[in-house]
Amino acid sequence: MSTTIHNPDQHMAALRTIVAQGRKRIGLLIGAGAPAGMKDEGGNRPLIPAVAGLTDRVLTTVDSVYGKQISALKTELKLHDIETILSRVRALSKVLGSSKVHELDGDGYQEFGNSICSEIGKIVDVKPQREN
Repeated sequence: MSTTIHNPDQHMAALRTIVAQGRKRIGLLIGAGAPAGMKDEGGNRPLIPAVAGLTDRVLTTVDSVYGKQISALKTELKLHDIETILSRVRALSKVLGSSKVHELDGDGYQEFGNSICSEIGKIVDVKPQREN
């Protein structure tokens, strides 16, 4: 049985050679959590929150209008992240029509989903500060 040893120095030397020669194209893949590792200008919070932070901020904002529906959906769902909640809201908006679930019909859930998406858009819309 052979043993494979990973030597990061060799990989970095090869990468430096590729970059220095400029003949090969390289690409960097940055994970979805990268913006959560960067702080905002004040250094107080992540530049763009991870899913848990995004969930808290969005649901807090729309709670004044949709608090009852949020609570009811959370009792039905195993996961309470914004992705799962938004998926359920969108599904309900497509299938309900004029029937009501948790006091909202299909159009009501459509508006609920639009509100969630609007808040997500506001939170993740980060514009870089330009220096003069």
